[in-house]
Amino acid sequence: MGLLLDPRYKMKLVEFYFPLVYDEISQSKIDEVRQNCCDLLVDYQSKTKKSLENSGGSGIDGTSSVCNIDASDINILDMYDKFVASSSGQAASKSLTELDMYLEEIVLPRNQHFDILCWWKTNEVKYPNLQKMAKDILDIPVLTVASESTFAIVEE
Repeated sequence: MGLLLDPRYKMKLVEFYFPLVYDEISQSKIDEVRQNCCDLLVDYQSKTKKSLENSGGSGIDGTSSVCNIDASDINILDMYDKFVASSSGQAASKSLTELDMYLEEIVLPRNQHFDILCWWKTNEVKYPNLQKMAKDILDIPVLTVASESTFAIVEE
């Protein structure tokens, strides 16, 4: 999953290597990886939806907004969102739409000094659920390396 969340590789590296490794069954394996990513994204979206429902759609401190928007404005804006989604043909599942939009963008050039967590932080608005996934998945190796170096024995 971490590889798919790296904008320098995405599915392209999977699509390149899987035929070399799996030969005739490579396409089914590629589809399986994509489906697993979709399933994980759906899980993250449901967690986000539950947390919004539990907070009543309010901010972190329980207030409705920094801008003092009243409830009637929120209902009108919800109706506007539905109007935009239906009029622009975006009736597809949001999990597929967010993932598809990300995967369809061109891959970034490989760069040794690329900061993947910074890239996801910058693109949080565009890919909110994928950003949460990336934060959880991509943070793991950093923590692992830090703990390994803590217990490393230095020989002279």
